[in-house]
Amino acid sequence: MANVHEDLIRAGQALSIENYASSRLTLFDRLLKRRTDVINGGLWIIPPAAIRFKLGQSLTELKIPYHVGVEDDACVEDAVMGLAALLKKRLEPSGKDAAQTSPVKTPPLKDKTFRTDIFLGGAFEKKLALEILSSTPSLDTAILAVWLAPDGHGKKFLSCVGALMEKAVKEEARLASGEPTAYLALLAIINTVRKKKEKIKDIRIKGLTYEKLDLAISLALFTALKAAVKEVFTKMLGSGAASYNPATEATVLSAIVPKAFASIPSSILATSLNPYGLNTETFDALNRVIGGLNKDTTDISSVIDECAVNVRQNDEALLALKQLNETIRFRQEALNFLGLFDMPGTYAYSALSDAFNEDRLIKNLLGDAKAVSAVIVSVDEIKDKFAKDKIRSEAADSLIGFLSSFKKKAFSGLLSKKEHADIGLAPALAGYWAYRLDNQAEEFAGRMRNCLTDRREEFDQETLIEEYTRGRLYRFSTDDRLMLKTIEVTEEGQFFIDMKDFTKKTLKVKELAMAEFMKDNFYRPILTAAKKYSAGVGVKTDERGIWLTNLAGDAAIFSGGVAYLVALARDIQKIITKYREELIKKLPPSGEPEALVEVHKLFEFRKESFKQKRREIETAFGKYEDVLKEKLISLDAEEHKHENAYRDSIEEAIKGELAAGLYISYGRKAETLSFESQELGGKVKVAIGEKINEAARGTNRNVLVRAKLEVLLENERLRRKNSRLKYPFDIYIERTYHIKMPSDLENAFEKLVASKKPASAVALAKLLASEFLNDLNKVIQAEPFSSLKLITASTDIYNKGQALSGDALAAYIKETKGDKLFFKKIARVAELDKTLQSTFFFPYDSLELWFGVESVKEATRVEIFHKSGEVVFKGFEAQGPAIVYEMINPDNDFYRSVMERHFSAWLAAEKERTGQNSL
Repeated sequence: MANVHEDLIRAGQALSIENYASSRLTLFDRLLKRRTDVINGGLWIIPPAAIRFKLGQSLTELKIPYHVGVEDDACVEDAVMGLAALLKKRLEPSGKDAAQTSPVKTPPLKDKTFRTDIFLGGAFEKKLALEILSSTPSLDTAILAVWLAPDGHGKKFLSCVGALMEKAVKEEARLASGEPTAYLALLAIINTVRKKKEKIKDIRIKGLTYEKLDLAISLALFTALKAAVKEVFTKMLGSGAASYNPATEATVLSAIVPKAFASIPSSILATSLNPYGLNTETFDALNRVIGGLNKDTTDISSVIDECAVNVRQNDEALLALKQLNETIRFRQEALNFLGLFDMPGTYAYSALSDAFNEDRLIKNLLGDAKAVSAVIVSVDEIKDKFAKDKIRSEAADSLIGFLSSFKKKAFSGLLSKKEHADIGLAPALAGYWAYRLDNQAEEFAGRMRNCLTDRREEFDQETLIEEYTRGRLYRFSTDDRLMLKTIEVTEEGQFFIDMKDFTKKTLKVKELAMAEFMKDNFYRPILTAAKKYSAGVGVKTDERGIWLTNLAGDAAIFSGGVAYLVALARDIQKIITKYREELIKKLPPSGEPEALVEVHKLFEFRKESFKQKRREIETAFGKYEDVLKEKLISLDAEEHKHENAYRDSIEEAIKGELAAGLYISYGRKAETLSFESQELGGKVKVAIGEKINEAARGTNRNVLVRAKLEVLLENERLRRKNSRLKYPFDIYIERTYHIKMPSDLENAFEKLVASKKPASAVALAKLLASEFLNDLNKVIQAEPFSSLKLITASTDIYNKGQALSGDALAAYIKETKGDKLFFKKIARVAELDKTLQSTFFFPYDSLELWFGVESVKEATRVEIFHKSGEVVFKGFEAQGPAIVYEMINPDNDFYRSVMERHFSAWLAAEKERTGQNSL
């Protein structure tokens, strides 16, 4: 016997009403194979401990307070009531205008039609309309065209559900708390649909009972919501979104079932025009033959194959299947014909469209040989009018061929031996098992929905705001507010930007009013940029938002969520670039220190001059050592003086640069003191926090550190004979060394200054030499620098770029995890592309890089963070070194080179290492 499960897949492809059943079997089959707890319902039950806020500690007493955003709640209501209004217009065209009696206004409704070419070919809405038509009674494409129009209530519902679910999936991934936030959001949406559907009980439509009205709206909303949610996950998977999680997708999709939407669940199988392609009579007949699943079931396809054997041996079940197959085949042929031949008024059109919705009417039509013959004659006449249209002719011939078999036999008669063997089992068995498994999902997902308590029915708006602000209420909405506020934020980021170089330069612009210039080019632009990421107040409070902590003359401090602080840092760098350009235009042309390049050129010229003098001395004096020695000593002294002057010139040139550094730290929240000051005539606020101090230290530009880098860089340029070689980063961390005079030796030195005795000088020199040698031996033995007596060592930073601490980077990754994929790459410099090696100077053997990858509308945005090193900031010695990373500017040549020559390969390797996510 052929594998029945494969037949189900093919049947699903052939007949759209079976697509749902086929896809459900595929989903549940995968869940069972993964040993997911489907049988006992564990997949859909959330342990109370996993829920961030709840009332009650056990499932029996669990309550999850929530409400849906005002605009989103209204969107769901409009989708329900709008569809009801359109049905009323369709069935009461000559009665009172439904737009006047319904709270939801709808545009004029065109005549009834089943044409699908009124939708754009291949459009999402066209596919959705076909699926709804194939599984929902009482609707037609004219109704769906209005409902799914760009400004239609159904289209807005799709957008609302998609945006809300995407937001929930991202928040779940970002928090990584173990809470299935997306599943909770889904349950809240379904609860809202069910609540809004209560209003249709008051609607009276001639010719449409409440049961049929509820069924039409329930199945349409079910199909639309399922399609919107599935589209979200499909796009996430296709774009490689970091927040995509196959487990989340499986849980959410498995909980979207028709029964969850219907107020009268038994009505779903009243007719086979439903997502399962199954009716009550067939389900009952199969149920008497087929057993259930057990906890060890891992393969739904083998279960279905076993069921097929039992069904094939039962005449009652086979007869029910024969009746069902004929009904479904009629509906398939009729829908295809009606969609191609929009000819109301003809006998065939009326007969087919009138019988389409109900199995009983189809049975009556196919059981009446005269009626069948009349339909065939009418179809043949219509076909003649489109003789040259191959597609229409084939559709008409197919319908005639199907109906012709009922001219000589009664519908659902006794089974012949041939019919007994030829009856197809796939569609019905697909629908049967999809229905049973959906009931299993709804039993447990329904319990969880009942645990959600809608506070909008209990609280006024003010109380809702208060409860949400206190972190005691989930708020499911499409806006940018969190679905659940954290009760207390104990850690935050601190952003410090230092503009001392700019204020010094601005002071030199004599013709300008410095305050006005800085207001227009710095203060106002950065405050405008920061406003985009404001924390807000009340219900609009965003715990990820930021606020201005202080704005000094040449510095600014912002506090709040790291993700927004990083975004602000990128904005401010653009502002600084523009400020620099404006300031340079106004600067006087002279009086500035020499540029670094001129300093290097002058040093090299003088250095070569010293070499030439040394050669001349050695040539002129030959072996007269005493004279030579005296000359060389004098030359050495002069050369040493020149080298010191070189370093001084480098430092002076660095001081003359127009640079600004910013730094983001992260840690314990700063304390804000607020008190009334009579002296100042009002309230004074002061923010105190060690992370503010760390951020301030992180913007330091130690010229000794930069000068050391410049010397290394210039030496490397000379060694490689490449004057265009450059250091690719804006941050450099280096250790600097100094000689200190201990207090006991300092006293001896002061006595020497007073006495000026040569013997004292010799004694002090020997003592210093001895102590210096002792320090060097300790260094060799790897003892800490703190144990040294004469030599002091300290690390410091030169920051003219965008820096953040290791803790801040970790917080940033956590906050944006739902939107971005992060991975670390340790790249050896020797293994970098030759172009990078020849273009850039790397004063270390390897690079530690972090990449943040985000997919936005088919485009990929990449962030690169480079580990600059570790530094012990002054005043933070007890806390140890802080790890510092640089945010690489996308305009940076290093960024572009890495993206062009390495990124794709590194990303592919990372995906291969972690495995591709898929359902």
